[in-house]
Amino acid sequence: MPAGQSQLGSAPDPATAIRGRFDAVVEINRPICREHYLLRFRLAGVLPPTRPGQFIQVLCRPPMAGGGAPGDILGAVCEWELGQAPHLTQREVLRPLALLRRPFSLAGRGDGPDQGTWIEIVHRVVGTGTAWLAELKPGDRVDLLGPLGNAFHLPPGKSLALLVGGGVGLPPMFYLAQALHPAGWDAVAFVGAMTADLLAVDWSSNAAVDPHGQPTLCIAQFAPLNIPAVVTTNDGSRGLRALITTGLEHHLKALSPGDAARAVIFTCGPEKMMHAVAQLAQTHGVDCQVCLEQAMACGMGTCQSCIVKIDPRKDERFRHEDPQGTTRDGRPWRYKLACSDGPVFDAQAVVW
Repeated sequence: MPAGQSQLGSAPDPATAIRGRFDAVVEINRPICREHYLLRFRLAGVLPPTRPGQFIQVLCRPPMAGGGAPGDILGAVCEWELGQAPHLTQREVLRPLALLRRPFSLAGRGDGPDQGTWIEIVHRVVGTGTAWLAELKPGDRVDLLGPLGNAFHLPPGKSLALLVGGGVGLPPMFYLAQALHPAGWDAVAFVGAMTADLLAVDWSSNAAVDPHGQPTLCIAQFAPLNIPAVVTTNDGSRGLRALITTGLEHHLKALSPGDAARAVIFTCGPEKMMHAVAQLAQTHGVDCQVCLEQAMACGMGTCQSCIVKIDPRKDERFRHEDPQGTTRDGRPWRYKLACSDGPVFDAQAVVW
C-alpha cells in the first residue's frame, strides 16, 4: 500500500497521509438560498493538509454500519423460486440510491485540538445524491474521501486577487479568500447567478449591494476579510443587471496599470462563464486560474471520466509531452484529468 494511504475504515496518520477515507458527522446543514445548502462535517481526527481549489468525494447514501452487514453491501445476491415474487432487501433496488460518490469543492476548514477537523461544502439539489444530502440532520454519519486534486497558487510578485464565482463555483472562492488575507493580498469578489434567490451567499448587515456594480462589503463570507464584492444577476433582481463577466470587465477597465500588473483572476463556475472570464483575462493581460467543474466518478484518476483538453505548451507540467491532437485552428492538445491533473489549471492552457 502506498505511503500515506489507509485501509478502508481506519483514519490515516495525519503526519504522513495526503488523503484518506474518513467517517464524518454532520454538524451544520442549513439552506443558503433556493436549492443550495451549506454542510459542515466534523471528522474524527485530523484531515491531511488542504488548500483552496481541492475537493472531497462524498458518499451520498447511508454508510454501512460496522463495516457492512450481510445484505447491506451493494450487489448482494437475491434468490427466489420460479413462479414466486422475489423478496428484495437490497437498498439499491428498494429506492433511488446514489451509487457513486459526488465531488464537492472545499468551502472552508477549521482545526481544533480537541474536536478534530471540520470542513464545509456548498451543494445544490439536482438529483438523488444531493437530495439525500439536503435531508441530513446534525449527528448523521457521512463517508468522505479526500482531500483530492491540486489547488490555486499565489504567484510571486502578485498581490491582487479577483475572485469570480458563479453558482456552485462560489465555495472555492470562500476558501481562497480565507487564505488571501493572511498572505497579505488585496481582493475583490464577483458573485453572480441567474436570479437573486440562487445567490449562494450570506448577506452582511453592514453594507448593501450596489445596483450599479460597485464593490461593497455586502457578503458575509467576504466582509470580515475586508473583501468587497460585486453582485450581478441576469434578471436584475439583486445587484447589477448583467452577466458576472460584465461586472468583471467594468472592474478590469478601471484598474490602474499598477493594479493590473499585480492582479490574478481566480474563477470557478459554469464552463461558459469560465471561458468568458479566460477571454477577458487574455484581453486585459491578466493571469487567470480556473477551477474546472467536471463530472467525476472516482476523483483519483482511476476511471478516466473527467477528461479535459489542455495545450501542453501552456502548462509547464506537460511541455515535455507530445500532443494527441490538434484543433481546427492548429492548436495542439492532450487529454488530462480534472481530478488528478486539476481541477485548477491556467486558463490559457485549457482548450475550451
